[in-house]
Amino acid sequence: MSTAFDGRASEMRDSPWLASEDLDGDVTLTIKQCHLHQNVEFEAGRKKPKVFTLEFEKAKRQLVLNGTNRKTLQAKFGNNVQDWKGKQVTLYVQPGIRVGRETKNGIRIR
Repeated sequence: MSTAFDGRASEMRDSPWLASEDLDGDVTLTIKQCHLHQNVEFEAGRKKPKVFTLEFEKAKRQLVLNGTNRKTLQAKFGNNVQDWKGKQVTLYVQPGIRVGRETKNGIRIR
């Protein structure tokens, strides 16, 4: 059985993680919770023992926190992660981010 699909291309990804292709320009979201995930396997079999993410109100996917975004959150809201709940952040896409040997678009927090 098939049905017509005329949604967004980013909806075709089967991933719980927010990606740059999910954003159409700047998006302001409210932080609902910070999560610790253990033994996470990403695309191409890449594994990490610990991954911290942000869950947002009214968003389907979580943002994996890299060092840059974690430091931005610390500078804006302090070191206590519980204080981040309910705060609004604006996510935007920054091109030209080096990830290993590749250059990609990445999500940044403003």
